[in-house]
Amino acid sequence: MAAYPQESPSPKPSFKQAISMHSLIRGLIALTSIITPTLALPTAVSSVSTIFQFEQNGTWLENLAVRPNGNILATRLDAPELWQINPTKPKSNSGSLLYTFPNATGLLGITPIAQDIFAVIAGNVSLQTVTGIPDSYAVWRLDLSTPQPTANILARIPEAVFPNGIVHFTKDIVLITDSAKGLIWRLRLSTGEFTPALSDPTMVPAPGQPTIIGVNGIDVRGKYVYFTSTTQMLLARVPVDKQARATGPVEVVASGFTPDDLMVTGNGTAYVSTNPQNGVLRIDPHGRVRLVAGNEFRVDVAGATAVAGNQDASVLYVTTGGGQFRPVLGRTVEPAKVVAVRLGV
Repeated sequence: MAAYPQESPSPKPSFKQAISMHSLIRGLIALTSIITPTLALPTAVSSVSTIFQFEQNGTWLENLAVRPNGNILATRLDAPELWQINPTKPKSNSGSLLYTFPNATGLLGITPIAQDIFAVIAGNVSLQTVTGIPDSYAVWRLDLSTPQPTANILARIPEAVFPNGIVHFTKDIVLITDSAKGLIWRLRLSTGEFTPALSDPTMVPAPGQPTIIGVNGIDVRGKYVYFTSTTQMLLARVPVDKQARATGPVEVVASGFTPDDLMVTGNGTAYVSTNPQNGVLRIDPHGRVRLVAGNEFRVDVAGATAVAGNQDASVLYVTTGGGQFRPVLGRTVEPAKVVAVRLGV
């Protein structure tokens, strides 16, 4: 072992120095008390790179889906626009406007319902309060299987208050979360019938919160519907039958973070975007949580809104709102972007 020179005894601190040190310690304790739980989480090895970013602040990408050709479709919440991003191109020219939806101020969830055909939620949203405008929403069918994109309304859904996440459940059914009502709707594609499918106390917005957002992201794996509940700070799942009716109780998989959207892999591992905490979490089937990208103090995935994977789930694509919901360090916002998170590198 190397020998280190011994230090001479330090003089006793003066009264003024002692007071300054006491103030510093109190400040550190106060700072520790406001750091949210994700900073204390174990981390997983990954690399993060931006593959597309807007030039203007105030942009907000809300949700995404991956096409069969590998291109990414991203919805904008601040405009009724669907953008396409080619992850193989330089980020300066990787994105382009693909389709603009009429009679709406923004887009929310998107999900594939057939080969290169997607269901998209469009309606009016207040970005200031992050709430939906009732009686303004419709679910559109967007067909990209032909040279020119075409779209038509599958169903108007005036019963929904804030339809948010959407997932293809069976050939004829999509499930839609209603973040304000705190339930999950069932939409039959063949008839447009729109009825409640699932409800539970874990889905309702928590009382006393500045935003009225309960159940948010949604995905399906096996016999389970997985969902996030934002103000209740949890990820849960519920077993269902072929009509998306619950066959057992809701099970909370993990809690203690502020989730937005999610993606669940074949083995039941969930990747969850934490919008106000600027991160992406990996949650295994046993509820163990790891941070794979970002944190409260960084803009890597500032305002992470949604997660989708490439074909083999080795890369996660993450959309962001640029920190508009909660600015990084209370002051920093940036243009919305799409980020690639490469796992296990």
